[in-house]
Amino acid sequence: MLTAAVAASNPENSGYLRACLQQTGFIQSVAEWGISSEQYPAPGESVPDMVLLELGASAEACFAFSAHLRRLRPSVCTMVCSAKEPRPEVLIEAMRNGVREFLGQPVDPQVLQGAIERLIQERGNADGQPEEKLVVVMGSKGGVGTTTITVNLGVQIAQVSKKRVLFLDFGRPVGHASVMLDLQPRFSVVDAVDNLQRLDAHFLAGLLTRHDSGLEVLAGTSNADLWAKLSARALSRIVNVAQGSSDFVLMDLGSVYPWEWNVALKTARMVMVVTEANVPGLWTLEKQLTALASSGIDPQRLRVVVNRWHKTDEEALKSVEKRIKCGVYARLPNDFRQVSESINLGTPLSRNHNDPLTTKYRQIAAEIAGIPVEAKPKGKALFGLLSGR
Repeated sequence: MLTAAVAASNPENSGYLRACLQQTGFIQSVAEWGISSEQYPAPGESVPDMVLLELGASAEACFAFSAHLRRLRPSVCTMVCSAKEPRPEVLIEAMRNGVREFLGQPVDPQVLQGAIERLIQERGNADGQPEEKLVVVMGSKGGVGTTTITVNLGVQIAQVSKKRVLFLDFGRPVGHASVMLDLQPRFSVVDAVDNLQRLDAHFLAGLLTRHDSGLEVLAGTSNADLWAKLSARALSRIVNVAQGSSDFVLMDLGSVYPWEWNVALKTARMVMVVTEANVPGLWTLEKQLTALASSGIDPQRLRVVVNRWHKTDEEALKSVEKRIKCGVYARLPNDFRQVSESINLGTPLSRNHNDPLTTKYRQIAAEIAGIPVEAKPKGKALFGLLSGR
């Protein structure tokens, strides 16, 4: 992840540039400066990897600021945004003073992301890549318990890691995570999309609803018709901001999603595909895994989770494991009574006793959080998923 700073003519523009940077997914922190000489960084003061400047009324002041930054840190990448097409003489003067890129204003986050990607590629800086904090949970079909698993896994990660965990409820047609946690959210993912120009870490924090476990939830939409305005591009920008402002991000993707969402899935460190050990669930699972791998999702990041598992399911699971050439990552024991009670009461699964189901959630959470545990879930990544097909 890179460090950055912005300098603009007013706080509103500065906030917009900060939001654009954080939505790229490459920026760890953003400082805010002024362009006037009185606000210049002093010698010895830390200068970030890149700086985004607004070309205001005085191009001379902007370029003087860029030259000053270059003297403090020759490797700094300075980008300038302008509402007007710069004249050739302005471009030449900008280059002389260390400006690397000219961007149109308002800044398109996708264009900015491309410029940052070129910077990282030129420097060969592996540390500039976005941190992989995203865990996606999706169902092979409807009704397999995807939201129940994501909610309880998120609560357990928050508890075992004692770090900041964000829950993004992208389930369709409506989100149920808030209901399962007995939360009364004031805002939802729709508010995030409606305010993309302002969406940075601070704004996102104001949209979240905190559960007493420590889990922070961006509620899903309660109106299925609103999905028409929730584009994959907008949701990817929300994910980027969430990853830049937390330690772990869990996304409940439900079982229905457009294939253009694969852009977001490719950034995940782990994609859990939930199924049940019955004929419809396992048949759909094989189709889903093949489709995901064929669309560019790294098979080694895919994990199969069997929900409501019984010992009598093993024969069917062994047959499926042989066909997909991988092991089941986790088997979540069937405990209909406890799960039903938990859902109806709006509380996570019991934390007061070590029943098999809660223990399994805790083991998976500890593994994701990088905390050693005595017993780890069985299984491995989907090596060779498409081999022999």
